[in-house]
Amino acid sequence: MPLYVFAGFPGKDALPGSKVLHAGGLQYAVEERLGIAVLEHDKGIQYRKEGVFISTEQGEERLRDVEYRMSDLCLRDGITWAWFPENHAFGNGVTVAKTIANYELKTVVHGTEDSLDEYLRGAGPTPLSVLVLERKHLITEGWEKYERRWLPGTCPQESHIVHLTWLVTKHRLPPFAYDTIRYLIEVPGLSVREELFEPRHLSEVRRWDSKASVGAPR
Repeated sequence: MPLYVFAGFPGKDALPGSKVLHAGGLQYAVEERLGIAVLEHDKGIQYRKEGVFISTEQGEERLRDVEYRMSDLCLRDGITWAWFPENHAFGNGVTVAKTIANYELKTVVHGTEDSLDEYLRGAGPTPLSVLVLERKHLITEGWEKYERRWLPGTCPQESHIVHLTWLVTKHRLPPFAYDTIRYLIEVPGLSVREELFEPRHLSEVRRWDSKASVGAPR
């Protein structure tokens, strides 16, 4: 039972209002429409960062290490297996996941870490004409931890959202099946032929507004 992780989601970067496959639609596409993969649907079997587990009447039992494959596009973007936090749960079947991270900025007096108010409290009366203000990244403990999950130098230095899609299959995918699924998920702006699917398989593309986002990386 391998785990396959891809960058983005079906139809990522398609025009707003376009119809794209959601997780259930992708599951239908690969299992029924195309018939190229059999997914693991047993809720008693769970993929987690620390291994594959099965639930029994006696409790939970660890079966083995996770067999996984990160797509080349994930690796290019700096997302490796280490990107996922400890105890991360992948579940089974198809999952479309997102992580939102806010890049917090603070206005400080140039050459210091102090805001204007903080600087004036320490320095006393100072002509504003001699002060230079700048916007600086507020590096919180949460951001430092989040940044370490990426390959060095690849973590976006701005508010952003990371979309990933992963599948847990019963059997290892042959190359043609893997490439077909990768094409469905990772080709930017790819929209589906709606006549091949039912409305329940599709969702409408919406744009993320970073200005309306709040909270720490998660």
